[in-house]
Amino acid sequence: MFFKNKHVITSMIVAPILAIISYFAVDYYVAEVPHKAKQGQSYKMLAKPNCRWASGVCDLINGDLKIHITSDSQKYGSNVLFVDASNNLKGIKFALVEEQGKTSKPQSMTPANGSKKSWQSSRINIRQSDYLQLVISANRSVFYTEVPTVFIYKEPLM
Repeated sequence: MFFKNKHVITSMIVAPILAIISYFAVDYYVAEVPHKAKQGQSYKMLAKPNCRWASGVCDLINGDLKIHITSDSQKYGSNVLFVDASNNLKGIKFALVEEQGKTSKPQSMTPANGSKKSWQSSRINIRQSDYLQLVISANRSVFYTEVPTVFIYKEPLM
């Protein structure tokens, strides 16, 4: 008897349709429109999940700029960091700090093999509790991030 009422049947058909339309309408009106990096502006890099656990690599992304960070030994201690980028970079500066948000004297990375897409650091002492701060110059814009160095160590598979 309840399902024989035409108003109930109509509302059961119309309600899901209105919910789907409103979902996409809200996304259309509220979503941030992606825009190109402007010259001279600073932008934060998004750290992928592999930066937060012992994966051996750390991937960063912002728009079409993708950064891949690895270490030579994948163990804590004396390390050389390697950075591979999707685009040519003008330069990379980095610092190791003991606490998140602190500051330290930055060091410059050097291009590896003469390529502006591959960079490496000098030999540095990395501890598990450190944070890696990166400032990357690309396309007249500056990109920055801070990630824990726990990704340096690669946990062996069983």
